[in-house]
Formats: sequence, structure tokens, C-alpha cells
Amino acid sequence: MRSSTPRDRTAARAVGAVVPPEARPARGHASLGLVPDGQAAWASSPWNPLVTSVSPRLFEAVLAVGLVMEAFTAPGLPIPFAEFSAILLLLLASFRQPRRDLSHYGVLALVALALVVYLVAVTVHNDLDPTRRVTRITLLILLIYAIASERIDIKGVLYGMTAGALVNVPLFYAGLAPDTYGGYLTGFLGDKNVSGLFYALLPVLLVATMQRMGPKLLVLGAGSALTFLTGSRTSMAALFCAVAWIFVSPYLGRVLRIALAVVMGWFVSWAEENLADLGIFGDRTGTDWFRAQIQAASVEKVAETSFFGQGLSTAFVDLEHVSMFFHNSYLGLLVEGGWPFLIVVVGAYLWLCLRPFARTHRSPSRVAVEAAALIILVASLQLGEVFITIFGAIVLGCGLLLSAQEDEEDHGAPARDRAHRRKRDRIIERSRRAGR
Repeated sequence: MRSSTPRDRTAARAVGAVVPPEARPARGHASLGLVPDGQAAWASSPWNPLVTSVSPRLFEAVLAVGLVMEAFTAPGLPIPFAEFSAILLLLLASFRQPRRDLSHYGVLALVALALVVYLVAVTVHNDLDPTRRVTRITLLILLIYAIASERIDIKGVLYGMTAGALVNVPLFYAGLAPDTYGGYLTGFLGDKNVSGLFYALLPVLLVATMQRMGPKLLVLGAGSALTFLTGSRTSMAALFCAVAWIFVSPYLGRVLRIALAVVMGWFVSWAEENLADLGIFGDRTGTDWFRAQIQAASVEKVAETSFFGQGLSTAFVDLEHVSMFFHNSYLGLLVEGGWPFLIVVVGAYLWLCLRPFARTHRSPSRVAVEAAALIILVASLQLGEVFITIFGAIVLGCGLLLSAQEDEEDHGAPARDRAHRRKRDRIIERSRRAGR
């Protein structure tokens, strides 16, 4: 049998029959110090589900616009319009076959089911009603699965959210969208910090779907400007950390990346506490004092909480006869579900998105998803509901989607399956362009 020639291997690689070298597990990469052959942020990613050439699906794009509508209630229902839109996306996904097999991630499904049962038990044990909160958590778990199994087109979702984000800006400044925080960009999103988190996360996730450096820089620049308009110092600092991660972390070994993430967490907390009097933010000394009171009361409540938590919907404190939600998502998880809730949720972001101990090659798409997870992890130090959100579920869905694809490559998924998937993408793209 003759050996393959370079021409043969190139042709086979074009249809996915050979794993390109840049997509194979990195061998010999140092876990300490620098990685001299790290793939730069301006390089193109090898093929993956986030950079496929298939056009975004229209249905997802239209429905995903509603994911931005946090400030509005669904017609006739006591839930935010954003959750209603997520339900519609899941309904759409239920009529589709999964395009990616996640059967080898069955342990995740068992952990998710066990977590829901555990949270219901803890909440009922504390004589509280778990219905509303458990329904939301279950909805987010299903959304993660729908994205990772490719029942939902993630590019369509991101493009739809981008359309909503862009439309929100002129409507807000024209006075046609809600202004809930003294001129800072809120609009459809309702809350300044929710708006800041959204405008910080979206451009980083979009970068994961892009190949060329020019569009990446344009999106990051526009996202930085819009995040600044929200006035959320935490979100601005988190986005700065994410951009630094995208450009610097490809050259860092595992230990240095972990150290960098720790430093970034400290930086976000420092920025929130020390930029109150900066001229561009006005004088926020009073609001920061009140935030400090909330944080202190939150720490006290955590100290009074058992290992298993106090039950869902208990992450609030009473100050001067006013109930205020926690301003730290980690403490919120501890109070609601104790250490098991904290370990499972934070562990999901670490395992599916950051993957510090994975040996697979870190493509630019993977690095961007890591950066998005980093925004979630560091912003949670200073913001309340961050982990258990639609935005967080989208980040986890992207992380699981990439993890499944990377594991297929790492464990030698049948070349025939990879070739078929890529060929199908090209056929679908040609059909759409032809208007069929």
C-alpha cells in the first residue's frame, strides 16, 4: 500500500477526513511558563462549530432578539420576556434532531438532574416554594443542552442578540426605551449592571465565531464603547480582562493562566471599590457605601448558613426594612444551595469553558469562550445574579459545544463522520445562497 502524499493529505483535510495539525492535541506544551507556539488571537481557528461557514438560521435570530428584553414582561405571563423567548427557542429545538452526539457527557445530565432534585429538597426543607427558581434553572439547563447538541444554531442566537443590542442604543437615546439609571445605557435590559454584563459578554462571544482580525478588533472596540455607556465599572473591568486574556493567554502555560485569572479577579474588585470618585463616573461614594453595607450583611448571612444552604430565592438581605439582593454571586450560591450548589455551578464554568487541565489545542475560538467565562467568573465577585442567567447559559452552551468537538478530535472520532458534517454544512450553505 503506497504512502499518502502531501497532495493526498491536503485533499483529504479539505473534506475533514484528516484532522488538521492545528486542531490536534498539543504535545509537549509546557504547563509552566510560556508557550512559544501558542496560536495568536489574530490567527484563524481550525474548523469548529462556532466558525462554520453555514449562514445563521433566521428563526433563531428572530427569537434571540427577545433574549435582550429583560425589562419587559411576557404578554399574559408573570415572567420576563427574555425567559419567554428562551422557552420559544427550546420549543423550536424540540422539533429538531440533534446534530451532535453528547452521549459521552451523560454524567453531566445526571449531575444536572441531581442538582435540581437537591435544590428542591433543600428549599422545601426550609418551608419555601421552589417552583419559580427551579423552573428558571431547568430552563437554563435545557438551553445549554440545545446549544451544545446543535438543535439551536448558536450563531443565529448571537446574531439575533446583536441585532437587539444595536437597536436598543438609538431607541434608548431617543427616549423610546426605558431609562432606569439616570442616563446610563439600559433600555431593553432594564438594569445598569445587567446591561453592562450583556454588552461586555456579547462582543467576546462574537469574536469566537470570527476568523479575521479586523472584524474581531471592530467588534471588541464597539463592545467596549457600549459597555462604557452602561456605566458599570465591574463590567468594564471584566471586559478589559477578557480582551487581555484573548491576546495574552495563548502564550501562557497552565499555571501562569491560572495566576492571571486570579490577578484579574483582584483587579475587578479593586476597580469597583476604587473608581467611585473618577470624574467620568460622577460621585458614587454614597452608592458604594450602601453596596458595602449589602456585602457586609451578605457575609453575615453566609456565616449563618449551613453546608446545604437556606433554599432557593434566599440570596437577599434586609437593610433598613428594604430587601436587597446580594452583590456577590458566589455568596448567593452559598446561601441558596450551600457548597454543593457553588461547586457544581462554578465547576461547570471551569470544566466546560476554561478547561485548565485539557491537553487539546487552544484555538482562538476556545480562547474567546474562555474569556467570556472569565467575565462571568470575575464579574460575579461584585454583581448579584450572574451565574444563573440566560447569558451565562449561552456561555456554558458554547463551552460544551466546543468541548464535545475537541474531544471528538482528541479521541479520533471517525473521519467519515467529520467529513459528512462538513460536507453537509457546505451543501446547506450553497442551498441558502441559491434561494432554495
